[in-house]
Amino acid sequence: MTDRTALKEDFIGQQGWAGSDICPVAGDASFRRYDRLSRGDATAILMDAPPAFEDVRPFVAISRYLCDLGLSAPQILAADMENGFLLLEDLGDDLFARVIEKDFGREESLYEKAVSLLAFLQDRPVPEQLMVTRDELYRVPAYDMKVLLDEVALFVDWYLPLLTNRRLEAEERQEFINLWSCVLEDISQSRDCIVLRDYHAENLLHLPDRFDDRQVGLLDFQDALMGHRAYDLVSLLQDARRDVGPELELKMLNDYVELTGLEPAEFLRDYALLGAQRNAKIIGIFARLCQRDGKDKYLSLIPRVWDLLQRDLDHPALRELKDWFDRKVPGNLRMKAPAAKPQAAARAMILAAGLGTRMRPLTDETPKPLLKVAGKSMLDRLLDGLAAAGVRTAVVNMHYLADQIEAAVKVRPDHRPKVILSDERDHLMDSGGGVMKALPWFGNRSFYVLNSDLVWQENTAPGCESMLHRLAANWRPEDMDILMLLMPTDKAVGYDGAGDFHRDDSGRLMPRRASANPKASADYMYAGVLTMKPILFDGLANAPFSLREIFDRAAAAGRLYGIVHDGDWYHVGTPEALEECNKALTGPGDT
Repeated sequence: MTDRTALKEDFIGQQGWAGSDICPVAGDASFRRYDRLSRGDATAILMDAPPAFEDVRPFVAISRYLCDLGLSAPQILAADMENGFLLLEDLGDDLFARVIEKDFGREESLYEKAVSLLAFLQDRPVPEQLMVTRDELYRVPAYDMKVLLDEVALFVDWYLPLLTNRRLEAEERQEFINLWSCVLEDISQSRDCIVLRDYHAENLLHLPDRFDDRQVGLLDFQDALMGHRAYDLVSLLQDARRDVGPELELKMLNDYVELTGLEPAEFLRDYALLGAQRNAKIIGIFARLCQRDGKDKYLSLIPRVWDLLQRDLDHPALRELKDWFDRKVPGNLRMKAPAAKPQAAARAMILAAGLGTRMRPLTDETPKPLLKVAGKSMLDRLLDGLAAAGVRTAVVNMHYLADQIEAAVKVRPDHRPKVILSDERDHLMDSGGGVMKALPWFGNRSFYVLNSDLVWQENTAPGCESMLHRLAANWRPEDMDILMLLMPTDKAVGYDGAGDFHRDDSGRLMPRRASANPKASADYMYAGVLTMKPILFDGLANAPFSLREIFDRAAAAGRLYGIVHDGDWYHVGTPEALEECNKALTGPGDT
């Protein structure tokens, strides 16, 4: 029995449901899991949301708000916020999609109910803060430009590489972001109403024994934001999972405009803009579910979403974006589901075998990679960063206090990436020898290498590319053997050296030691992350050696390159640096 299973059983027992029948209910693409508890005629739904990945508080706050409006969200029967368990009212299994599949003649009436509910909900003010408990409040975040652009960037960061086997260069990608930024300018300022975001036939329940708008049961609203009223109508009528005919879509749009009194032309323009944004995002999400999470089944849905996106792009307000899509994804590629395939650098190595002598006394009984920064070990932070970038396999070498590294990996709650332990208990191989020992797991493809004593933060500007994806986008194997992440020497926190490299305009690096004036400082230091080719180790002895030897050979051949990190970066090599990093990471977004 796992610790999570024991916690779950304790919660069920504390709520008086011990010994009940437990049957899994269909889950979603998140880490949340649902079970139906049955005891005689009584039933309830258990939500299991591991706190490492999910926070149940938004669901609780929004559910209570919706129930206070008289709508049919699941009532919260009991909650264990800290451990991520909720006991919910059971609204049944009659999802709109299932009811319509059994009786297609009911489609229009059900969609009319859903449109009516939206018009009612969007006309209701949302308090500045919603109640979670008597002592805790929740503010619904804004659907602002950053969220809109970060979402649409999923198309270029996940779908296009899957489709074309290449990442866009920085200028191409920025053109895409700039086009979206222009068309979404006005919409990004809208805070008309609460946007439930996944308001579609798989998340709406038919409750015929209730009256009026309460006949629509609401699910999956924990990610709600304050934004534009057209978004949820797009979710409903441009469904990624089932076809809504153009005639029904048009009729529901007309019904909605009549119910709300909105100016039709302006609303239909915004509907098209948000439709295009949402559908481009969904194509990216489905590609990410495949590449990052190993869930290939979503790829088959992409052609349907492309059909919806094409209809939205026909609006005159989206002409320039339509031209961009036509250039990048010709029509013959859109109506075929892409095939799952490995990313260019789908594997990585984390160097975690060091002795951590500069960290003593903190490392007397704890290996350095397991020291915590802002509540999370440095090893977990690195593995989380790799998982977020879609890296499927990570090799972690271990030597000092290796049993602790092994135990930490075993109890890690996230299965991504798959971790392979390279055991150096008997013989410490140094950085180069450690990578060489792990080469059989990498095959002939390039791979990432990361030091274990660093913490990076991504650039938080709207629509920015992640650090590991930037490395992948800038990787040119025809010119490079190694591509390093660099940090300006004067901006690297926890680093007080003279710098490691000079960098020319093309990104090619020269080690400071090999320059005409080796004692002079260099503008950049190696930031502990790189992409490299396995061929660099050909002919080398299987013995301890430093990666620096590989760096020097690549530099001498003119094939050592670097890109400059565009976020914050911390070297965590001493107790003082650890304390400084802990103080700095007081907000969201750290890795």
